[in-house]
Amino acid sequence: MTSVNDASQTDHVARLLGEALRRVRQEILSTSEEHFPGLRVSHYRLLELIPPEGARITDLAEVALMTKQGLGQHVDYLQKLGYTTSDRLPEDRRVRLVRRTTTGDAAVAYSHAAIARIEQTWSTRLGPTRYATLRQTLQELGATP
Repeated sequence: MTSVNDASQTDHVARLLGEALRRVRQEILSTSEEHFPGLRVSHYRLLELIPPEGARITDLAEVALMTKQGLGQHVDYLQKLGYTTSDRLPEDRRVRLVRRTTTGDAAVAYSHAAIARIEQTWSTRLGPTRYATLRQTLQELGATP
């Protein structure tokens, strides 16, 4: 019987990228609960997507690749915790405009700092040239063909 921990059988690019992403998530969440209780990585991502002037639920859902209902639930949760606010537009009461609060802005700054730490660690580990190549390669692979 093979161990479920035998990574040699699954050393494909999806697993490798997943492990790198797992490391980023670990860094973001390492002290998250003490600074920003209740947030998961998906919440940090959503907060980051909200521009300073705010955004409509529909637009955020499209960018986040989520349903309006699912995104609305995330926004409601973040609002309950004080990370976002939302208001109905006076010209169209069906539309919710979502904005980050000061606490939401601080959470985004926190996640950016965590990501910067990971980038610094990886740059030191790989060397600046190899790290720059990694970033460029990921940008190319992530670009729309």
